[in-house]
Amino acid sequence: MLHTAPRRLGAVAAAAALSTGALVGLAAPAAQAATAATTYTCTFPILGARDIPVSITANLPAATNAGLDAPSIPVLLSVTLPGDVVEAAKASFGATTIGGFSNDMVATLDELSSSDGADLPLQNARFPQTAVPAAPNTAMTLLTPNPLTTPGVLPASTVPVNLPGAGTYNIVVPSAFKFTATKQGDVTMLADVPCAIKPGAPTSLGTIALAKNESTTVGTPTKKVTPVGQKPKVKVVVEAANEVPTGKVKVMKGDKVLGKGTLNDKGKVKITLKKALPAGKTKVKVKYLGDDYTEKSKDKKVVIKVG
Repeated sequence: MLHTAPRRLGAVAAAAALSTGALVGLAAPAAQAATAATTYTCTFPILGARDIPVSITANLPAATNAGLDAPSIPVLLSVTLPGDVVEAAKASFGATTIGGFSNDMVATLDELSSSDGADLPLQNARFPQTAVPAAPNTAMTLLTPNPLTTPGVLPASTVPVNLPGAGTYNIVVPSAFKFTATKQGDVTMLADVPCAIKPGAPTSLGTIALAKNESTTVGTPTKKVTPVGQKPKVKVVVEAANEVPTGKVKVMKGDKVLGKGTLNDKGKVKITLKKALPAGKTKVKVKYLGDDYTEKSKDKKVVIKVG
């Protein structure tokens, strides 16, 4: 897939306006447990603002490749509602069970050394109906379905995304979102309750390093023998895993640049040298200068024949 930088990803939309925990499972060989214990302030009708502690844990790789087509990642979220919120739901709405959903929570990958970054969207972030506690003024926890304990259930998950350019990224929890609370039969009680991260609360889940993809560069003269007096042309193909490389290519002899060009959307370019070469064989090297997703590479064994 062709990429340009800076790029934006898609977002971790979702889960709960009143979340208090989340486990993001990512299938990766060397995963790291990343945890953020933070606080959101949600503003309820009549009750007003309430601070909601949130714990988010994600099993993420410490490193992977830039521009990788990352698959959907299953997400497990838990939401703890304060006792007075539960009591208000029982008294005002006759709730015997509480569930809910959110559709706009967004986490981000923020590049630590530049303005580059990306979003990570969440889908299917829904909390099934859960019985309210019998004891008065008791907090309760809502959970999204967990396929590890209940095989076959549809978990919340991120949408498939393309990872951004190489760098070290801070994984930042959603800054704000809205939550809709429902009661038995999934009847809406409170729609779009606004929640925002509390000023000064922790925002980082940890970091992830995205490495550039290795590339290979192959240069080939367009003619087996270029006539004397004509400017030779060199066809260049640059390839890399995950990415179609972009950027500049130079044809050089020693430190002297004989010609240069820019890769097209297929990772190819045809370079016409600035000047004709003398009769005989001239050995040149073709250097690809890399881009935000792809490492530099070169072909050191390009021989141009002139006769």
